[in-house]
Amino acid sequence: MQFKPITLAEKNLFRSYLSGRRHDLITYNYNNFFLWRDWDPYGWAEVEGALVIKSDYQYWDAILPPFAPADKPVLEATEALINWYKKRQAAFLMTEVSETMNAFYEHYWPGRFIAQEFPPGFNYIYLQEDLAQLNGQHYASKRNHVHHFIRENPDYRFLPLSSEWLKSCQDLEIAWLKNHDQASEAIIHEHNGVMDGLNHFQELDCVGACLLAQDKVIAFTIGEPLNEDTFAIHIEKADIDVRGSFQAINHFFARDFCTGYRFINRAEDMGHPGQRKAKLSYHPHHLEKKYHLRLR
Repeated sequence: MQFKPITLAEKNLFRSYLSGRRHDLITYNYNNFFLWRDWDPYGWAEVEGALVIKSDYQYWDAILPPFAPADKPVLEATEALINWYKKRQAAFLMTEVSETMNAFYEHYWPGRFIAQEFPPGFNYIYLQEDLAQLNGQHYASKRNHVHHFIRENPDYRFLPLSSEWLKSCQDLEIAWLKNHDQASEAIIHEHNGVMDGLNHFQELDCVGACLLAQDKVIAFTIGEPLNEDTFAIHIEKADIDVRGSFQAINHFFARDFCTGYRFINRAEDMGHPGQRKAKLSYHPHHLEKKYHLRLR
């Protein structure tokens, strides 16, 4: 099998294969694959009428569940992949497996795979109304940060992200990079993904917003609908020197841009303790699990 790198040219192809099924993991989304292709050097191929994504994250030599609207191509592509691993004398590993896809395989092939939960990849799912309203005692600290930001920045503006503000968002991201360890591959991969999100904002058909104080962009966010009742957040950045900037853009975006969706998916924590603490502090409604599948 020959796997090709992901480019903008595959946008419509990916979306056609991803359509027809409900996807609850933020991974199952073309923009996610495109933005984080440096972090995880994905490759793609068409196999037996399905889209197959290969993942080399941490050199795992892994494959994702094939994507197709119908069940038959998914099963036939999976069988072809199992045989491909056997021919290479490599251990079969399927990653980024959702609860739905785990159940799918168990339905068709009971007992064929061993499923292992992968907690660093669990997606944090929040009720839109919780993030939009911040009601209740457990959101008191978040409200305090937002109120502080508003008091200190009465001239703030919260605007849809447009070409007018993209350069200012890029400047904020470049400033963020200068304050972090540029020898870290993870930092560079994150920076590249954020810059791609800004550089190709219009082409990716995303929704975005930016927060200004004293006519300067101090935060921005980018996301899109994931399914009929869930909005996914791909990127959120803010100036840590402006107290309440993170809490404000999180709250304002959920309130003004995620209406009509019951849930907001804010991705995984990648096993990072700081990310886990921050995401848990917003009290997720539930965690959408990920699994690794191996042959029994």
